[in-house]
Amino acid sequence: MNSNKSVTLIFGAYFSHKHIYRTCKNLNKKFKIIVIENSLDKKFKQDIEKKYKNAKVIIPKKNVGLAKSYNIGIKNSKTKYVYLNCPDIDISNKSLDELVDCAEKLKNFFILAPNFKGTSIFQNYAGNKYILKKTPSKISKYRLRKVDFIDNSFFMQTKKARKYLFDEKYFLYFETTDFCFKSKKLNEKIYISEKIRFKHHGSDSVDSKYLLVSNLTKAFHYNWSKFYYYKKNHNYFFALRKIIPNIINSIKKIIFSLITFNKKNIITGLVEFYGIICSILNLKSFYRPKM
Repeated sequence: MNSNKSVTLIFGAYFSHKHIYRTCKNLNKKFKIIVIENSLDKKFKQDIEKKYKNAKVIIPKKNVGLAKSYNIGIKNSKTKYVYLNCPDIDISNKSLDELVDCAEKLKNFFILAPNFKGTSIFQNYAGNKYILKKTPSKISKYRLRKVDFIDNSFFMQTKKARKYLFDEKYFLYFETTDFCFKSKKLNEKIYISEKIRFKHHGSDSVDSKYLLVSNLTKAFHYNWSKFYYYKKNHNYFFALRKIIPNIINSIKKIIFSLITFNKKNIITGLVEFYGIICSILNLKSFYRPKM
């Protein structure tokens, strides 16, 4: 593969070591890999970069979350394409070659994404799916569909990714939805390929021994980010209507957990409610549970 057509895979990671090792081991060395390691594990960086010359691990000064991790990776990429993803994916060398081939022939696109292997359970997109009226024969085999939002797996031209970047006010959740929403308003094209597939393990990015920290982080930031997304892209009162079910569910969880003496769920419910209140009060997404 010519260097000007090469790809950099970008991962925003937090103790996702097993997945990063697996990816580095399985991928062809012609593909570049950038990992933004938010656990700040310098030994991991040394080991990865020693074993895999095509991989680079960037250690930020603190845990910066997913949106800023993606931006750091994009800014440090030197290839024509970037491929942004969660660490818990299985993507083959063949699929990456197909993405490059499709992108080279398609040319005019903003995001090009493969679909999940298990589409009977989940699709790698949200919103509407539009069947293209006319598809050039040279890319018809990729079975492209135009979509509104991509759930995961962002394959992009690096120069376009640098033009838009992600909103760094998001720490976790809704940053990719916001990214797609912005591009849709600007009439950029987002495509899904029904032929190119990858496996997403789902909720398995973080090593199991850090699961409690991961769950508390998700509990706060999902709710914070949901309110912020709707407030930013619609208005404050629309966001309030959207967050009401989350408020009710968190209160129910707290009450039921108190009755059943489930300490872990009490804490999770309180953190969920805390995330909602902080977002409603326009506070930053500051919550970082300690190890």
